[in-house]
Amino acid sequence: MINFLKKIGSFSVGPIIGALISFITVPIITHFISPEEYGKASMFILAQSTFSAVMYLGMDQAFVREFNIMKKNITKLLYNAMLIPISLSILTALVSIAFSKNVSQVLFNTPDETLAVYALAFLLPFMVIETFALLKIRMEEKGLLYSFYTILLKTVILIVTILLFVSYEASFRSVVYAASIGEIFTGFLLGIFLIKDNRFSNKLIDKELQKKMLKFGVPLVPAFAVGWILTSMDKVMLRTMCTYEELGVYSAAFKIVSVLSVLQACFTLYWTPVAYRWYQEKKEGKSFENVSKIVTVLMTTICLGILLLKNLVAIILGNDFKKAISIFPFLLLFPVLYTLAETTGIGIGFKRKTWYNILVSFIAGITNIALNWLLIPIFSGTGAAMATGLSYIAFFWGKTLISRKLWYKFDLKIYIIAMLIVLLNCTTHTFLSGWIPYTITGINLIIIFIYILVFVKKNNIVERFKSGELFK
Repeated sequence: MINFLKKIGSFSVGPIIGALISFITVPIITHFISPEEYGKASMFILAQSTFSAVMYLGMDQAFVREFNIMKKNITKLLYNAMLIPISLSILTALVSIAFSKNVSQVLFNTPDETLAVYALAFLLPFMVIETFALLKIRMEEKGLLYSFYTILLKTVILIVTILLFVSYEASFRSVVYAASIGEIFTGFLLGIFLIKDNRFSNKLIDKELQKKMLKFGVPLVPAFAVGWILTSMDKVMLRTMCTYEELGVYSAAFKIVSVLSVLQACFTLYWTPVAYRWYQEKKEGKSFENVSKIVTVLMTTICLGILLLKNLVAIILGNDFKKAISIFPFLLLFPVLYTLAETTGIGIGFKRKTWYNILVSFIAGITNIALNWLLIPIFSGTGAAMATGLSYIAFFWGKTLISRKLWYKFDLKIYIIAMLIVLLNCTTHTFLSGWIPYTITGINLIIIFIYILVFVKKNNIVERFKSGELFK
């Protein structure tokens, strides 16, 4: 039990402190620049995530899947996993530089921001190195080392952002250059870390291993591409149907959701390697189900707590971003349901049926596009938030039901109840004002706390926690 807590605690340090640094960074940026400038900066981040959705070809996920099987030959696995993404990142960078004016026009509505495009191109190979280095550290369950590099990246970005605002200019360019410098610096250090611990050589190239990994990973690419729609189509459609100012306010609201996303990150970082290890050890399904139930109650409770504190958003972001208060409630469905899907949908990975992710992501992606098209003209940024949140309901149930069919038939009642509670509260906090939404949320929290007390007593959770039985 103590070892379990130490490991999950070590993985939590990085995301928690990283989220705290981001929480400091966001209001600094929103106080220095206008919503319109923030909207342009968000397009740079969108471009970065867009390239990530394609150029990995699922090799990062294949690396995770094969890690415990090839523990004795990790260098070979790492080399073969990185080779294709690194090559594609360099090719993407060269194409971006060659068509820099066109890329600038698409992202910033002007062909003159080529330096920002060069920054994007230059960071891509370093981003790939960073991704695989951190994956290796995660799978080795080295939580403190992972946390160190996570905190380092956020700290460098914060410091460089402030320096550029003060010494260069208060515009989206400073945000873009700071993000690039942070990625490049961290990727360079992690590259040294990989070279030091792994002797790479062309002799390690194994075409059969690469085929095996591509067979696992490539079916994920369409899923990632459609998954990109879930997290990015809202911004793309806001960019085309509204203004940079509306996009900036919406993006700031999305940053507030990162408060809840930090718990998602803490859990996912530890859970993924442990879940695959448990599966290799043939742990019974009840162990996975217990983890899922605990996470469901925890995420629901924290989501409601954040809604109670929503008026702090205006204070944190500043007067120009007050509208974010009515935007961010539905965005909370994203980290809540994504985290729950990590526990209920893991059977798809266990059974190596990753092509099912294409179907899940396709359904959720089509839902997202349709809802954005319907709701943005009516509610603007709030409509985009609703579209994102509701499409994640489709995402969660798709992964859950398919995983349940492939793996084993776990109980669904707790997920149905939790989803209804979160959906009710997000709706009331979006469309109702005054004391009514706070009263509804307060009553729901009281009911949840009563349920927790009854559950803990009925299942002897405290005694099982002290004895370590809860984590066996």
